[in-house]
Amino acid sequence: MALLLGCGRGKNQAVTVTPHETLIDEEALPGDPFGAASGAYERLREVTDEALAQPWSGKLEEFGPWLEAQTVAVERSLGLLKALRVGPADVYAVANGRIALVYQQIATSLTEASVVAEREGYDADWKDQENRIWEQANAFWARCVRGCAMAGTHLDAWDLRCRHGLVNSEAKLQP
Repeated sequence: MALLLGCGRGKNQAVTVTPHETLIDEEALPGDPFGAASGAYERLREVTDEALAQPWSGKLEEFGPWLEAQTVAVERSLGLLKALRVGPADVYAVANGRIALVYQQIATSLTEASVVAEREGYDADWKDQENRIWEQANAFWARCVRGCAMAGTHLDAWDLRCRHGLVNSEAKLQP
């Protein structure tokens, strides 16, 4: 009984909090809860933040250059991720989540661009590539989830964000 009173709960029932997809802001990025990260992580964060800050405009004539810039950002991020593999697990987990966000933005835009191209009578060369990009996003979300689960409670916000991303990307992969 002292434990119950000491916790301040008394006879009240515990409240279970479960994340609901409408409560998760797709645009929001959790902060970086670990101390000073490496130079490679800082650069990866800059590259992914810059890519995420430049969504596709919705104009078909701007899609090719936008996709090229996003692809370059992913390639640069993947190069920087290699340097993080031997560092702290929490930094590596969050880095995977950041890359997943860029892949997710690309996959979503590919889907939208395919619809626009079809509506305007074009046969886009990227048609039917969305699934391949969703698979990439899914793989990076899964790495983030595994890393957050092993790193500890300081990554709870990233854990929730990555789990939501994983569920979302898995849903996109369903036939």
